[in-house]
Amino acid sequence: MQMIRTGDEGSAERRARVCLAAFSTTVLLSVVGFFAALGVLRAVDRLPPPPVSGTWCIDGRFVWLRDNPDWKNAALIGVGSSVTWRNLDFHVVRPEGGIINAAPCALTVNQTRYMTEFLLSRASNAKTVMMILAPRDFQGCSRNPTAFFDPDLVDQFIDRKLSNRLDRAWLRFRNFRLKDVFFHVLYAEERRSELQFDEFGSGPLVRDVPDAGYPVKPESSCYAELTGLATWLESKGIQFVAVTFPVMPGWAARHDRSRSIREQFRSAVASALAPTKAILVDGMTEWQVPDSAFTDPVHLQWAETAAFTRYVWKAAQQRGADLPRLKSEGK
Repeated sequence: MQMIRTGDEGSAERRARVCLAAFSTTVLLSVVGFFAALGVLRAVDRLPPPPVSGTWCIDGRFVWLRDNPDWKNAALIGVGSSVTWRNLDFHVVRPEGGIINAAPCALTVNQTRYMTEFLLSRASNAKTVMMILAPRDFQGCSRNPTAFFDPDLVDQFIDRKLSNRLDRAWLRFRNFRLKDVFFHVLYAEERRSELQFDEFGSGPLVRDVPDAGYPVKPESSCYAELTGLATWLESKGIQFVAVTFPVMPGWAARHDRSRSIREQFRSAVASALAPTKAILVDGMTEWQVPDSAFTDPVHLQWAETAAFTRYVWKAAQQRGADLPRLKSEGK
């Protein structure tokens, strides 16, 4: 028996075709609009770095690693958050064997461990890892994802395997974060001025008015991550030099008058590293400078970093570290 299509069935089929066409058109226009907007932002120089991780300053570090492939041959590598990136001036050191600062910004210790393992699996000549530690790096391990980037994607990006236009467009779409793009549009000039690297990969920072910052509360799980990092480096035969960052007097007066945060932090870091051969330099106690030497509680003014780096070198060597010579030591 031949089925007879009713008017309702034909109308429903037409509506379905219209809905499908409308959906397809909307998707197509959205994609076209997305890439058109990116083109406009690129034209007015307001486009953030390629979103390898999705965070602008970390992505800036990946751009630097891509543009400076000799980092894979370095014997000494700085790792960590911006506390390492902003506070080491390797110009005072003889670059024997190669020295680079590979630290990005805003990492907690679990994320530093993840990125360090990524870097050192590709830097075959690494002999020493140096990290500057501040209490701020030890809060948030429980909420910040450890694997904060896709290593295969970063490999492709660093090795310039995402060089054609389609690959770059796919990367923009894959890791798109509206909030980051929005703020980059607003603060592109300020971000560019802060996202500067010297020849070693350090990030000079200068500010007229020091910021006293905010209180911090380190998490116990972060100290376990530090132990894990030190243990992993030791298993690879790589020397680990850890340095606690100096205290900004203005921050201490406002947020740690009892000294409890500092004392607990120093004790916990020492305990975390005690089972390993890591070399610990206590900059928190030994390096004392006024508020004017800081831009904020975790960054020195760039003019201060040369003296701080010399201090780190001498203190680490006194504790048995095998480091390149300082230029001031002569031949």
